[in-house]
Amino acid sequence: MLEQLPSRVMSATAILTLDDLGLGRESNLDQASRKLAERAEAQIIRWVQFPAGALFFTLVPGDPESGAVYVLDRKTGVFYWIEFTGQRCGGQTLAEYETLERTCRLTFLAQQPGLLK
Repeated sequence: MLEQLPSRVMSATAILTLDDLGLGRESNLDQASRKLAERAEAQIIRWVQFPAGALFFTLVPGDPESGAVYVLDRKTGVFYWIEFTGQRCGGQTLAEYETLERTCRLTFLAQQPGLLK
């Protein structure tokens, strides 16, 4: 669970599945990332993958404060949107994401996405 993480400044919401995107569990991460970008109407700016999951940071072209963070649980095929308490509504900049990635251990979530359930 998220309370096991060092910071309780975030929440995770299951928002999509691979099935929702027209993909099956046999799809590869490249296919899943393209479909996520299409659905989010954004570009994937940062992407880190692990055997159990993947971490994505997206930005809408032309809007440097539109960043969103997603984690894909590769086992279940569920995408989670990671929201940060105290952050302005509407997204993060790339610099804010990079800070959040370090301080909130976001790569840990991608390594163990089952914690997001």
